Amino acid sequence: MWGLEVSEWNLIGLGLVATVLFAELVIMAVRLNSMKSKMAANADAIRAEELVKYEKKRNELEMILKESELEIKAEYEEMLAMARNVKRDQEEKLEAAKAEFENAKRVAERAEAEYLRYAKMKEQYRGYSEQYAMKLAGIANLNVEQIREEAKREVEKKSMEDLALYRSEILEKSRREVDEEAQRILVDAMQRLSPNMPQSVTSAMVKIPDEAMKGRLIGKEGRNIRSFEASTGTTLIIDETPEVVMISAFNPTRREIAKIALEELVNDGRISPATIEAAVENAKGRIDEHTFELGSKAVESLGISNVHSDIVSLLGKLGYHLSLNQDTLLHSIETAKLSAMIAAELKCDTNIAKRIGLFHDIGKVMSDSGKSHALAGADLLARLGESEVVVNAVAAHHEEVAPQTLYATILQIADTLSSTRPGARMEATDGYIQRIRTLENIANEFPGVTSAYVLQAGRELRVIVAPDLMNEVEAHETVRKIRERIEESVGGSIPIKVTLIREQRFTEIAKF
Repeated sequence: MWGLEVSEWNLIGLGLVATVLFAELVIMAVRLNSMKSKMAANADAIRAEELVKYEKKRNELEMILKESELEIKAEYEEMLAMARNVKRDQEEKLEAAKAEFENAKRVAERAEAEYLRYAKMKEQYRGYSEQYAMKLAGIANLNVEQIREEAKREVEKKSMEDLALYRSEILEKSRREVDEEAQRILVDAMQRLSPNMPQSVTSAMVKIPDEAMKGRLIGKEGRNIRSFEASTGTTLIIDETPEVVMISAFNPTRREIAKIALEELVNDGRISPATIEAAVENAKGRIDEHTFELGSKAVESLGISNVHSDIVSLLGKLGYHLSLNQDTLLHSIETAKLSAMIAAELKCDTNIAKRIGLFHDIGKVMSDSGKSHALAGADLLARLGESEVVVNAVAAHHEEVAPQTLYATILQIADTLSSTRPGARMEATDGYIQRIRTLENIANEFPGVTSAYVLQAGRELRVIVAPDLMNEVEAHETVRKIRERIEESVGGSIPIKVTLIREQRFTEIAKF
């Protein structure tokens, strides 16, 4: 066995190697078949999944196609109905035109007959007049020319008298026609505008996620609600209405700040005096952004261009200003539209008319400059590059300066129409505003008072004092004096609750 030759051992080794390679080939073939089976299974799964997706996509497309078909069908039916209405209107107009044509034809025939009869009578009159002149000449021993001159003088005298009467009638008729045309222009402008001007409310609703949030808003011993009302100058009304709380305030700016802050607190969920103050400060910053957005929308809605950013911001502030319970921004937009309509009837530039109508009350939200809002607004517009026509119209819309152009008169008319039409303003609000300001001014006159707010529609006066300037005894004496001053100065039978808040806070910041 061990005597084999080297060549034989090589053959044996090669046989073993061939056997091993054959085994590996068999194993690889088995694995390859397994992989083919697995890939076939994966391919079937992918095909099934893609088929499902395809069916789903096809169903979605079919639904979209059906919806589009229904929309197109509805639009077609609507357009068909409109076309039928237009056709019916055209047929009615055609019938009316035919009737008018027949009437005109009959009138023309009658006019032709009357003209022929008049021509015949004129010839007869000429013959009669010549015969009459000859008879007069024979009776008066005058020639025909003298009689004609005398007749001319008499006719001229009579004609002058008739002309004077006719002239007065024509002037009176012209004046009436001008008045009627002016009335038509104004009525047409008001009818074309006819806006729905909502009356401003004194409360805002805020939704809450659950009833437990009401307890968190009130806080322990009411500290959260007191902090919120003191920071915003509003009243937070929490009653049995499910999932809703109400913010009450006469001042629309305070009410909007309080609403934004409360919504932020409800979304955040962390409610404490510190987070309330932070939310209120954040809301005040957002109000500034919102005012610019309001002004931009007003400018864009009227198609006015090249407006200074300061003017846009002031226009937005008009949205939080009331004139006898009428939103001043909406009043300005309405005045701009009325001015444009009247200017269009008078063949004036409607863009200038819209510009002066929108800017005319901008002085109402400017800081006190000692001038009326018309003059203050005109000065601001002049500084910001507005034209002399716009500046003069704004300054003259309350007749404090003389109007230099027709646009100033147009603005006066449009402003009067917007502010005096039925339902635009509530005259009783003037006295209410004066009452609110009187109550706040009475409280602010006392030393140590930092701020005062009127709440509950004028039934409560809340006074906040500085604790380092007034002790408890002085605070009690101050609230009594405020009550006595109100009883002496403010009339009416409605009781007024005076609440004085003396709160001292201590704050430390830990640094790390």
